[in-house]
Amino acid sequence: MNKSLLQTIKNTISISEVDINFMLSLFKPLTLRKDDYFLEIGKKCNHVAFVKSGMLRIYYPNEKAEETTCYFSMPNEFVTSFSSFTTGNPSIENIQAILPTELFVIKKQDLEMLYQKIPVTQEFGRKAAENLTIIMEKRISLFLNNSADERYQLLLKNDPILIQTVPLQYLASYLGISAQHLSRLRKNT
Repeated sequence: MNKSLLQTIKNTISISEVDINFMLSLFKPLTLRKDDYFLEIGKKCNHVAFVKSGMLRIYYPNEKAEETTCYFSMPNEFVTSFSSFTTGNPSIENIQAILPTELFVIKKQDLEMLYQKIPVTQEFGRKAAENLTIIMEKRISLFLNNSADERYQLLLKNDPILIQTVPLQYLASYLGISAQHLSRLRKNT
């Protein structure tokens, strides 16, 4: 099992070795090639994944076949379509590997059983959901309070790995600008 997942759990909750081993046994490995989907729009999401390595892109297509990238999920993060997972409704987003990606995946039914069997794991789930909410609040604030240039500069400062790894069109979409505008920003930096 992945040491990063084990450490993430131990850093989040106090749990016995027996219980943590049971918890870890419910996570199954999944390997995605570049461009493979973890989840496609319109399908129900019944799983959560921990990213061991690689990177996933969460994006929304529109009627014009344009894509808006919402988030990049990187190693040591959890990923799911939170609204689909929670409500059981079809997903309104795609989650796609932009690099070869290794995941540890837990099914919703196993997670719910885990919550019943080992109540402290509910705290782990709650904290993961809280973290996701904080990430989305920061993202909304970023767009409401910063220009495109400021968003790019903050990305350079806080997440340079994205600048080095993510294809230009995905990065531009993530910043809410055209690929041409992003090229100009990169040139002037």
